[in-house]
Amino acid sequence: MLTDREVRDFIADGYVAIRGAVPADVVRDCQEMIWSDLAKRGVVADDPATWTEPVVRIPCPEGGPFIAAGTRPAVWEACDQLIGPGRWWHREGVGGTIPVRFPSLADPGDAGWHIDASYESQGHLRVNIRSRARGLLALYLFSDVDASGAPTRLRPGSHRDAARVLAPAGDDGLDWMLAAQEAAQASAHRRTILATGQAGDVFLCHPFLVHAATWPHHGRRPRMLAQPGVGLPGEFPLTAPLSPVEQAIVEAADSVRLAPASDT
Repeated sequence: MLTDREVRDFIADGYVAIRGAVPADVVRDCQEMIWSDLAKRGVVADDPATWTEPVVRIPCPEGGPFIAAGTRPAVWEACDQLIGPGRWWHREGVGGTIPVRFPSLADPGDAGWHIDASYESQGHLRVNIRSRARGLLALYLFSDVDASGAPTRLRPGSHRDAARVLAPAGDDGLDWMLAAQEAAQASAHRRTILATGQAGDVFLCHPFLVHAATWPHHGRRPRMLAQPGVGLPGEFPLTAPLSPVEQAIVEAADSVRLAPASDT
C-alpha cells in the first residue's frame, strides 16, 4: 500500500518506486528464463564474448515465475491506488518486452527521450490526453541496476509537460513519434533521476512520464528490465472523482474540459 506521501509525490513527479516487490527467488527464476531465451540467439550468460550488441530485445517470457512476478500484491495494490480499482487490466504475468543492455560504448540507437505510445489506429501508434489503453508504465528490475549499469533515466514532473502537449489535440491525440518529440522538447528543462535499485524493485510511472535509456553502459553485467504498460480497457474519463493519474493530467492541462470520454 502506497502512503499518502508517495501518492502525492507520484502526482507531482510522475513515478513511485516499490522496493523489493518481487522476491529474490522469483527474480532468480525469471533471470534463468531470460538467459534461456537469449541463448537461443547465441548470447550466453557466462561468455562475455557473445555479448556483441549493446542491447538485445526479447518478448517478456510468459508463465512460471513471470506470473508470480507480475501479480505481486504490492504492485497490484499500488495500481489500484493510482488508477482506480477495477479500471485496469489485471494481467497474469509481466508482459511487454525486455531490453537486455550489455556493457558497451556503442550507441544502442534507442536512447532518446520520449513518452510511450498507448494505442494503435489505422496502423499508426498514437497517444491522446486520456491515455487510451495505457494506465501506467511499469519498470521491473530483474537485475541490480546502479548508475553505471545503464539505468532508465526519468524526468520528474515531465508528465505534466507531456499533458500540456497532448491537451490541444483532444481525444484524437497525436502521432506517437510527434508526441514523443514534442514532450521531450517541452520537458528539456527538467532535472534527471536514474531508476536504480536492486533486482525485484518495480517503478510505476505515469503514462506521460518522459524517459530514456542510458548509454554508454559502463557496468560489468547485463541490465535486465521489463517495461510493460499497465493496460486500460478504455481510457481515462478525466471526470471526478479523479484518480492520481488523472489528477496530474488535469492539473497540468488546464485546457482539458472535464467531460465524459468519447465512445471511440
